[in-house]
Amino acid sequence: MTSAPVWLSETKVLNAKTVIIVGHIDQRSTNECLRKYPLGFFLVSHANTQPLAGPNFFQISPHADKKKFIASIANFLLLDTQNPPEVKVAPSVQDYETPLYEELIQIILTEIDSLLRARKTRKETGYTRQFQIFSNLDGYLLARIPEDWKDLGKQKLAIVVGAGPSLDITLEHVTNGLPSPIIVATDSSLKALAKENISPHFVISIDPDKSVDACSQAGITPGIAILSSQSHPSWSDTWPKKCYISGRVITEDWLAEKGVGKTSLLAINNAGLTALAVADFFNPAAILLLGMDLAGGGDGSIRYAQNTGRSNIEINASIFHDIPGNFDQTVPTPFFSDWKETSDACSNFSTKRSIINLNDRGAALEGASLIHPDDFEEIKKLLSENISPFDLMEMKHLDKRRGIHGFGLVQVLTLLATKCDQIWNMLEHGKKASDSAEFFRNILSDKDTASLLGDFAFSIMPRLTNPEEMTLLDSEIDQLKNLVWKMEDGILNCNPSDEFISRFLTEKFS
Repeated sequence: MTSAPVWLSETKVLNAKTVIIVGHIDQRSTNECLRKYPLGFFLVSHANTQPLAGPNFFQISPHADKKKFIASIANFLLLDTQNPPEVKVAPSVQDYETPLYEELIQIILTEIDSLLRARKTRKETGYTRQFQIFSNLDGYLLARIPEDWKDLGKQKLAIVVGAGPSLDITLEHVTNGLPSPIIVATDSSLKALAKENISPHFVISIDPDKSVDACSQAGITPGIAILSSQSHPSWSDTWPKKCYISGRVITEDWLAEKGVGKTSLLAINNAGLTALAVADFFNPAAILLLGMDLAGGGDGSIRYAQNTGRSNIEINASIFHDIPGNFDQTVPTPFFSDWKETSDACSNFSTKRSIINLNDRGAALEGASLIHPDDFEEIKKLLSENISPFDLMEMKHLDKRRGIHGFGLVQVLTLLATKCDQIWNMLEHGKKASDSAEFFRNILSDKDTASLLGDFAFSIMPRLTNPEEMTLLDSEIDQLKNLVWKMEDGILNCNPSDEFISRFLTEKFS
């Protein structure tokens, strides 16, 4: 009997059927991993390894291009749709290029963390997200952000307002002698801004569960709301001025295949990171970050500043990661992937413009110049000398939206209406299916339909292949009906021609 390999470090995953090994291992360890992890074995190593068998064996050099490395890890993670892989680090990484291997390990863990969150989100909120997508269908088709806005911030200052605990200290500096900036605010910061009589030019909300009432006071709708197709519909219903940006949304990919192009500016992960991307999109001379802590305050459980009116909402996480801090060596955060993506974005954007993080706490952001509020006078003088003020008159030229119209709109709406009819037909015939799982196997076997149904479809699919989760899906059939009704509402909300409406109401497209 052979002894188990000794690892420098390893993660433990119940029912893991895939593994990622970092560093060179001997043939015996390779064979053992091939036996123990039948769905996939991914090796990060210089050495050439020849496994005895291995259609599911993958190897990449630690010197591979980072984009290729991340893509390879992402593809490998798709081999097991139920469980994440175990990650094992071989002692050989201590022998040479240890910093490189440490960087790759962090990339791997970040990718796994992002995948787990995405799977958990789709499984738990797939229906809600899909319902919001069809609720925002007309807005996404007709009012996406145009490329013309790209130079809005040229030679100007953009301020990104988050909602972290430090905002209680830093917000007052927005009105403290700075050249008039473009203010890009996260939804959770709206009440804090209102208390200081600060009106943001743009408000970012991309969370399907976060309503207007949870973030803003009644009747206060400043600036232009920049929304995603998954935003809570109350934002579209309430905000007079709005536009949409694309994201990592399967239904949007379906629409793109039908001629509805995605925006170059994408909704990313959370409102704070998306607000940062929006500010960069405007091409300013500098970006000033407020309330972008990316780490819980106190013992890590404090999520929001008191002035946001959301300080009662605390972080209830079982796992906290120690990450580099601004004024402490490390700070605890449950938002590891949020911090990593934001830090990477700052590092990228800082090659084009100055990124200034005004903060007295929180997590370190690579590429951002950290300024304590006590030292703000120095940076204020520098900005005043080098930045042009933003003219509010320029906001009057922001009525243009990117949309699909005319014959192109009719084509897309016809495709959508055809899908609605096809799904209704399948629902009618599905009554004869022996069980609801069989019905969903039939309807989701069509890739085109599954792609249109996006997050909802992907919340159902794992349950169809995993006997342990094979339960009755009767309530999901009712959800599907609601989604089709909402899609039909979205079609009519696009204000198609009378001829199209007449056909839609009286005929079948399929």
